[in-house]
Amino acid sequence: MAEQIEQAAPLSSAFGQPLIGIPFAENGHEVIRYFIDEAAADAAVHEQAIQQAVSLAGSWGDLDWDEMEAALERIRHESPPTPPITL
Repeated sequence: MAEQIEQAAPLSSAFGQPLIGIPFAENGHEVIRYFIDEAAADAAVHEQAIQQAVSLAGSWGDLDWDEMEAALERIRHESPPTPPITL
């Protein structure tokens, strides 16, 4: 059966009022949320940034620190240094 798309109520704003569309990732899908209030758009972006930071904090918790440190050290020594920048 085809996936049903959730329908939202129509969005109304004053003539000339900007419509702010911001992409978000929800349940593995990219969606666009629309705002007519800049403060609400900023709050939504801020909330998403907090959630991403919190989820990132625990993503490496299952790694062995000694193994990861050795891998980073190996990568550092295998990578050629950046040549000097001349202006």
